[in-house]
Amino acid sequence: ELWNEEQGFYFNRRTDTGEFSQVLSPTNFYALFSRQIPRERLKRIEAYYFDPEVFYGDWMIPSVMRCHPAFQEQDYWRGRIWAPLNFLVYLALQGHNMLSMQHDLASKSKSLFLKEWLEYRHIHENYSAITGEGCDKKNSDRFYHWGALLAIIWLMECGEVPPIMN
Repeated sequence: ELWNEEQGFYFNRRTDTGEFSQVLSPTNFYALFSRQIPRERLKRIEAYYFDPEVFYGDWMIPSVMRCHPAFQEQDYWRGRIWAPLNFLVYLALQGHNMLSMQHDLASKSKSLFLKEWLEYRHIHENYSAITGEGCDKKNSDRFYHWGALLAIIWLMECGEVPPIMN
């Protein structure tokens, strides 16, 4: 019911109005938790992930699409990267044979995790989708346990942690 054939993506529905939100976020990929998505839709979904105007970049996945005005703010939910969002998208990808997207997300999550871990030995609550930094904002807690999900994604990709979704 959330599929838009013309735009080729699943859209979030606003709970206050019932209308579809045109602001894309990682939650738009959560439809992939369903194993009943037709194969022809998967390529269209993948195109959104790899589109640099929407999500794709050195640091992934921004909490709002890159072409949205809020993205440039990089303040909390306005464009920053959150490990739980990456983790849920990664889990949703499992079972669809979208290996290039899955591997890319795992690799970028690992790079994001290691960026400040290697330099400062801490894990952030959220990170800039422009610079990959967590220390650039005071409201990004630098000892937040869920940031470790970024490393778990990579460990799952390498087979060190068993897959959750099969």
